[in-house]
Amino acid sequence: MKTTMKTFLASSLVLGGVALGAASVNGTVNAEPLFFARTEGEVRERHVRRELGTFAALAKELNPSVVNISVVKRANVGSANAEIPEEFRRMIPKDMLPQLRGQGAPEVSGQGSGVIVSADGEILTNNHVVEDATEIMVKLFDGRELEAEIVGTDANTDLALLKLKDTSDLPVAQLGDSNDLEVGDWVMAIGNPFGLEATVTVGVLSGKGRVIGAGPYDDFLQTDTSINPGNSGGPLFNIEGEVVGINTAIIRGGQGIGFSIPINLAKSVATQLKENGKVERGFIGVGIQTLTPALKSALSIPTDVSGALVSYVMEDGPAKEAGLEPSDVVVSVNNNPVATDRELLREVAKLRAGSSAPIEIYRNGQKKTVTIEIAERPEQEVGLEEQPASEPAQVDGVRVGVAVADGPERGAVVTEVVPNSPAARAGLRRGDRIRKVGLREVESAREFTSAVKAVKEGDIALLVERGGRTSFVLIEE
Repeated sequence: MKTTMKTFLASSLVLGGVALGAASVNGTVNAEPLFFARTEGEVRERHVRRELGTFAALAKELNPSVVNISVVKRANVGSANAEIPEEFRRMIPKDMLPQLRGQGAPEVSGQGSGVIVSADGEILTNNHVVEDATEIMVKLFDGRELEAEIVGTDANTDLALLKLKDTSDLPVAQLGDSNDLEVGDWVMAIGNPFGLEATVTVGVLSGKGRVIGAGPYDDFLQTDTSINPGNSGGPLFNIEGEVVGINTAIIRGGQGIGFSIPINLAKSVATQLKENGKVERGFIGVGIQTLTPALKSALSIPTDVSGALVSYVMEDGPAKEAGLEPSDVVVSVNNNPVATDRELLREVAKLRAGSSAPIEIYRNGQKKTVTIEIAERPEQEVGLEEQPASEPAQVDGVRVGVAVADGPERGAVVTEVVPNSPAARAGLRRGDRIRKVGLREVESAREFTSAVKAVKEGDIALLVERGGRTSFVLIEE
């Protein structure tokens, strides 16, 4: 699989701890301090401006709410800057590199952007802008330099909420509704790329719901508005002057391809950070994978059924208590349709621990609804619904290509994988335990052989257990 490199947009000597969390998960939550109503006259004025096709007045109005964030971070660069990732080393001026070599520099500086979202001094920015910061200074458009502190951060969505210590006479940005955006809409970015303060760039919304491999909650807005290192944490505005995104990443080597966190997600995260200092996400204890057309066929699931395929159910978890099983297809969560594994992640994450929610599943030709008691996602749990299973390799060939034997537990244990066989190319290994052939459970080597023979033609889906976890592997005919 080809991996696309993303460059995160904080501009610094060393971009410490840049790990985008991903995406959109907590959905929209009413955040009273973050909403500001517009008068009819203001709305009419913006419609007139839009029809005139000028951005000058809009930029003049919006610039004051955008800030330049300077941070001091702890660094551990080691020797000869070898520990600095290549993608970040290219952002460091060459004349600075010798200062880092062999000195183990204790601190480095960095810059990013942010936007003021409340009159009491709250600022939205990226987590990677302020992560590991020992000092945060915010420069306003009017030249004031104010100290800020971290209210809370969320690495999973790469968002952070700051609070200014001096809150007098602050310009506040209006927050919009990112769900109202349509591809092709005009958008404007304001930030501090490469330290160039109050830089305004204009483009269009190029796409929605982008998954860029940053994390389990990816749900980015894509724009061709020019954004660069230093734009990180800065706002993306719509033509009405409302913040609709927080600029976060670019495709390295690409042109006109930037990504912003939808403001509806940012509002939800900011509300939780303000209330709790952290983000709590729902958890049901399942492993999931993409329900591909080939898996649908192999598992006899109708083509019109969409959802997330359950491949693993955690013992003693909420899903287990509710009766979910591997091969179930989750089609809705809390009455919200789920078309993909990513959508399941986001819908479950919206739910608060201690609540209950209806989960609709497809099983054996029928749909049914179960009620699940939602738990809080454990921080150490990183392989369940937080990370969808990777796609198994697709292969050409016939039958499976494994030898199996009975094991100490139910299922058929793989004792040998024939080289270059479909099983080998699909990634099966010695020691894997096969639990199902299609929807048919197997408790022994004999039952496995019988179940395979019963599949007269077409692909074969195997539920394979490895390391205590199960996932479906497709053996393509």
